[in-house]
Amino acid sequence: MAETSLQDKVLGYLNSLPDCIAENVSGNAQQSGRADINGCYKGQCVKIELKDPATGYKPTKQQLLYLKKWSKAGALTGVCYSVDDVKKLLEEIK
Repeated sequence: MAETSLQDKVLGYLNSLPDCIAENVSGNAQQSGRADINGCYKGQCVKIELKDPATGYKPTKQQLLYLKKWSKAGALTGVCYSVDDVKKLLEEIK
């Protein structure tokens, strides 16, 4: 599955949830390292970096640092390879 296809599925899932809004943050070179998806679920800021499992790509150091900074500030963050990974991540929000 291409990362854009995964992104479409994840956004569709997130935006179908009550109390959730999410958007694609893919951008230009100046936005390099940012998470692919920004959202808010039940009042909790969520930042998700998506990776296509078929490519074997891993998050870059810059992406991991970005997620770490947001996590330290209180956001729920994660690297997800599927919609199921996103569902598991959101289980952390009560």
